[in-house]
Amino acid sequence: MTGERPWQRLDGIDPAAGSFPARAKLDGEGILVFRTPDGFRGVERTCPHLKSTLIDASLVGNGAMIRCAQHNYTFKLADGRGVNCPGFRVKIYEVRPEDGSLFARAID
Repeated sequence: MTGERPWQRLDGIDPAAGSFPARAKLDGEGILVFRTPDGFRGVERTCPHLKSTLIDASLVGNGAMIRCAQHNYTFKLADGRGVNCPGFRVKIYEVRPEDGSLFARAID
């Protein structure tokens, strides 16, 4: 059994005044941080379908999912699974605010 990944600070994002989605790096990988009604969530920067950027993705389902702007592929923010695109999945990151910063870790 593997242990939980450590939380890492995301530089350059102000959780109170930042513009979202925001670009960040975690373990050398580019991620996007979205502000949802339930807090923050991170996703990989590109859609696994045709590698289109997710910077223009829409939050849907009361903030529980994101929809790629190019082909409307939709993914659950809880686990990254495709809703209308079986077999596709995005990498998801837990994100939490702390002391005026955001911290993130990948969900395995």
